[in-house]
Amino acid sequence: MKLRITSSGAPASANVEITDVMFQPGAAVSGWLPHVTEMPWVSGVTDMDSGGGSVVIRWEDIEGKPISYPPASHVHTIDQVTGLQGALDSKASSSSVASIVTPAKKWAGLVSAHDSAVTVEFDPDYGWISWIDLSKLSTVGDIAFSFPHSASSSTAARPYGWSMNVLTEGIGGVTALRPRVDYMNGATVTGSNAELSLTAWATWGYSVVHDFILPASRLPRPTFVVVGNTVGSTGRIGLTRPVLATKSEVSQ
Repeated sequence: MKLRITSSGAPASANVEITDVMFQPGAAVSGWLPHVTEMPWVSGVTDMDSGGGSVVIRWEDIEGKPISYPPASHVHTIDQVTGLQGALDSKASSSSVASIVTPAKKWAGLVSAHDSAVTVEFDPDYGWISWIDLSKLSTVGDIAFSFPHSASSSTAARPYGWSMNVLTEGIGGVTALRPRVDYMNGATVTGSNAELSLTAWATWGYSVVHDFILPASRLPRPTFVVVGNTVGSTGRIGLTRPVLATKSEVSQ
């Protein structure tokens, strides 16, 4: 049995007292219930306040409650999330991100027609790698690529050192691979250090380390030559960013 007592229009200080309750289904009197104080009773009514009173409904008295409350898909605007706009404003702009993810320097063909064969990818072990797609080389024979390097010339010859990695993936149709450093007088090549001739293994990794003496008043330019490229050559060659500096700079 549930019993609901409603009082309306009573002043805030009024008390409602329940004495006896009678069952009377239809027109038949079923009988009296004992005084409410003699019954097991848990009131659902709290103390009345000056605003007309408040009612506390117990959770177990609510019928038809759902068993679970799964979250529904919904959308929040930025201003509804505390601190989100400030966090977004502090992020790097798209232009600055582009400057980070796109290397400023890469290997390029000494003939611009070969630039389309070069793509740049980031590798977690080697960093930025310039990959030469042999199938996209437009000419046969020896094809050279260079890496831009900023350096200042000196009036005296000086010892230099350089290093890089050469990677091959399924290459075929070339005779050899030759990394070197050219001695530049402006745009003119006046000589080069001894070329390193690498066997063109189909899939391999080479670590190139070489020392040389850079002549006075010359600038170094890292260069790589694909030797004996033929029609229908396949695979690709990866060149890492070369480390090129004077001996003292390398030791630092």
